[in-house]
Amino acid sequence: MQRRAFTLIELLVVITIIGILIALLLPAVQAAREAARRAQCTNNLKQLSLAVHGYHDANNAIPPTGAAVGMPGNNFSMKVRLLSFLEQSTTYDALNMAFSDGHDANTTINKIQVDSLLCPSDANIPDITRSFHSYPNNLGTWKYNNGGTIDGPAYLIGDPAHGSTISMASITDGLSGTAVFSEFVRGDGSLTSEGKPQIYGNAIPEASRPLDLLSADCEAATTKQFGRKGQEWLDHDCGQGGGYSHVRPPNGKACSDLQLDSPHASDHTLIGASSNHPGGVNVALMDGSVRFVKDGISRQTWIALGTSSGSEILDQSGY
Repeated sequence: MQRRAFTLIELLVVITIIGILIALLLPAVQAAREAARRAQCTNNLKQLSLAVHGYHDANNAIPPTGAAVGMPGNNFSMKVRLLSFLEQSTTYDALNMAFSDGHDANTTINKIQVDSLLCPSDANIPDITRSFHSYPNNLGTWKYNNGGTIDGPAYLIGDPAHGSTISMASITDGLSGTAVFSEFVRGDGSLTSEGKPQIYGNAIPEASRPLDLLSADCEAATTKQFGRKGQEWLDHDCGQGGGYSHVRPPNGKACSDLQLDSPHASDHTLIGASSNHPGGVNVALMDGSVRFVKDGISRQTWIALGTSSGSEILDQSGY
């Protein structure tokens, strides 16, 4: 019996069907991979939030966000003080906390990458000589609207004028209604990229200003100032290893002050939360939980999540 071979048309039909199946399956595979990456990011943030509780149990206070300029202490970030509670005791033991310029002087560990501080959905690590991270801590809103003090769950050591030591009991908005960590998209090392990896510069007066005006000024900024966001988890400066604010909406443009020699302050910023997760950002709350906050969250709810004692009414159905 003569064996019948495939005709060219039949072969093309089979190839077309296979191509269609791949096209249908690929988005599902990509979505599954992103779901796994987002779950890992959520777990990283949860561990940071729980580490804050561990630190509080040992010190009856949450860790400081850094040190005030010219005051005793060092410029380590909040994450540095959480290392021992993140199963990173060896890294912490390698630190010399006595250095006044802590992150630069600690050459032993200032290039160590800590996997649990990196969101797997963000591939940007533009400089392998830097210790990048994805998770800034919450500073609240604009400190100049609050008499110069930080209104999020953060404070600077050495200067009570910038915020008194904070304990869980002093967070009167409730632990489940106060953010402590979120995420931002790391810089790609260039001043040519646009959007989430970039920090734009604008002239931000150190004075009380309506939050909507601050946010609008940042949105209009076009000068690219700093392309290495998140470049050093040891440092307390906001664009490097320190904090973020709830002035800008999730995944909005990030801004810093062009008037400063350093592009980042340690206790105020217009750098907000951002991510490569579709539709929003992960936010760790003071009670140890993590919520996925959508880009469309109302401004009032987002601000309420940022403050620790603002007495706002938080609409939990809005995020």
